[in-house]
Amino acid sequence: MPTPDPTAATSRAVATSTNGAPRVTLSGRGRTFVAVGAISTVAGLILGVTDLQRVGVLLLVLPIPALLAVRQARSGLRIGHSVRPARAEAGGRAEVRLILGNPNTFGTGPLRITETVPGGRPLRFSVSGIRGRQRRTVAYPLSALKRGRYTIGPTAVTASDPFGLSVADSRSVDTAQLIVQPRREPLATLALPLAWRDGGSSSSHSVGSGGSDDASVREYRYGDDLRKIHWRSTARSGAMMVRQEERPWHGQTMVLLDTRVRSYPMTSDEEESAAFEWAVSAAASISSHLAERGRRVVLVTGSGRAAHDDNQSMLDLLAVTKPAMRADTGPLADALNHLGRDASVFAVLSTADQGSIGELALRPRLPGSAVALLLRPWTFASHAVPAVPSTAWDAQWLAGAEALRVSGWRVVAVEGGDELPSLWPDLLATTTGIRR
Repeated sequence: MPTPDPTAATSRAVATSTNGAPRVTLSGRGRTFVAVGAISTVAGLILGVTDLQRVGVLLLVLPIPALLAVRQARSGLRIGHSVRPARAEAGGRAEVRLILGNPNTFGTGPLRITETVPGGRPLRFSVSGIRGRQRRTVAYPLSALKRGRYTIGPTAVTASDPFGLSVADSRSVDTAQLIVQPRREPLATLALPLAWRDGGSSSSHSVGSGGSDDASVREYRYGDDLRKIHWRSTARSGAMMVRQEERPWHGQTMVLLDTRVRSYPMTSDEEESAAFEWAVSAAASISSHLAERGRRVVLVTGSGRAAHDDNQSMLDLLAVTKPAMRADTGPLADALNHLGRDASVFAVLSTADQGSIGELALRPRLPGSAVALLLRPWTFASHAVPAVPSTAWDAQWLAGAEALRVSGWRVVAVEGGDELPSLWPDLLATTTGIRR
């Protein structure tokens, strides 16, 4: 489950927004008043009926103060948004608070609100008048959210006077952001294989027998704490040196996510690929689980975008990850080029298209240091995708799995209905091979 982020519990845009000048017009009732007033006035003059003239003048004059009152009251209305939590999990819910403030002395009439919300269809509701120098908060829920980044607002407001003779339409500029991160599965806290716990770094992280003065040193880098300058080494080498004190070694893991659009076929009646969402959720669960255990994690998507170490930045990246219009796994293979062969790798891949994952297989890994979750995406669809016979897909899957196995990868098959927690023990095995 998501870890609460106290620093981002509330996503709030400009608290006091500057709204555009309202467009004030007569309502249908106001125009009727004017028309009836004009007719009554003319008829009263022709017939010589004074009372009829008075009624006509009254009907003609009434809309004027209504227009002025609505314009004055609406022109000062301030609108703000807040979203709690600022980051939600797919399928969860969030609460939006619309804050309406009236800094003027006079109150407003009834307000009709049209709010832009996720889902395509705007939300419409009415609010009674806000008294002068008062503020009102209206809250509404957003539920069953899909993964993505959403903008709440802007807001269209229609104000009217108590008699409904005039209306003022305006649109606020205030918005708030909501990030819906992929759903994460809780993974068992199992002991990592020894090779993974030791990591893949060749740099020393031991302390000499002489104590802290003999700790390993390195050249000074911009931003280093000046209190850690090792003066003896600095005098000996002629370059500024700082102490690199002992700290626990946490190892490094790279998580790769295949995002090729052709790897996740959909039927015509599907809005999104179930296989792709499973893959994104798996990458989020693995990355988050390892980062929370103190490992240094690098997440790379098939479009070449990457996030390092910080759990929230990785989840935010996955929140907006979409299938990429490319047929190769070049960005994933390039990421492996900059990684030590003995660092651990998790790859969430698919082989449903005619492209191959041969580029990854050309980057051999030390046996047991890399594992691939290899999806069989045609098994995720509610009914068969008729593009390619399943026998051809099976053969293609086996070819890709064998290529990875030969290069030192462990391959775990994933089908529709499989759950990551049940596959997790197999992923932590250090032996090569194919698990179907």
